Amino acid sequence: KNPRSPTMIAAPAPAPAPEAAAMASPARLRLRAPSRRWRSAAAVAAAAAMALGSCLAFCGTSSSRATLWGSGPAPSAANLRPAAGHAVSTAALGEVGDIAMLLASMDPTPAVVSVAFNIITFLPQNLWLLMVFLPGWSVTRKLMEPLWVVLLFSLVHSFIVFNVASTNPDNMADFTELLKVFDPRINLELLSNFSPQASMMNLMKSPGFVSEEWSHVLAWDLFVGRWIYLDGQRRGIFTSHSVLFCNLIGPPGLLLHAATCLLTGKGLPTEAPLSDEQDRQ
Repeated sequence: KNPRSPTMIAAPAPAPAPEAAAMASPARLRLRAPSRRWRSAAAVAAAAAMALGSCLAFCGTSSSRATLWGSGPAPSAANLRPAAGHAVSTAALGEVGDIAMLLASMDPTPAVVSVAFNIITFLPQNLWLLMVFLPGWSVTRKLMEPLWVVLLFSLVHSFIVFNVASTNPDNMADFTELLKVFDPRINLELLSNFSPQASMMNLMKSPGFVSEEWSHVLAWDLFVGRWIYLDGQRRGIFTSHSVLFCNLIGPPGLLLHAATCLLTGKGLPTEAPLSDEQDRQ
């Protein structure tokens, strides 16, 4: 050894404890399939509800097409006025009805938007069917566990928004009409009849706006339905009925899942708390 140039040897770092290593590695999602009895009951209930929902959707679609695509008489401005018996403020009625409203563009959407509309309308239904009828199937788990499936349809929605905005010759008029929906004066009269429904109905006459709003709703419904499904798989809670209602009518499906969690004694879903580091930031 040379005492003038001592060699410093660092002590090896201690190996992490097995418990710490387990905590450091991301925990894999543990999915448990419901019992066969629950699956049978789910299939019967879901089939009946799906048939009823399909009938209602078919009836609603036929009437909607007549309004949106011109196969029937277009609603006049007078139809947007409330009934005479409703007490509507004169100022609101004058602004929404008597003053000429900025109408949404009635131009047809480009062909690519129609294709994207079909994709985001029909392709997610296959995922809904898997979550409702085959929640414990390995294929369903592998498809729904990653977030990519929701991100994919979010991209389709963004594609529709971009194309509608870039081809609509009346974007400013549509934006002005949309601002009426969020009129700040409504905050002062929440319990009155001063409502922006007429402006929203006016926008719904635009094929471009309908395409954007419909794809918007479908993407978020899928996000919430996936969350309900995964929560049920993690904690062994039956979710077929909640997922089905989430697909059909949205928020009531989430409320139904919360009620199911409470009735089965599992408790409401909880989110992981923020760490101390995140709190300090």
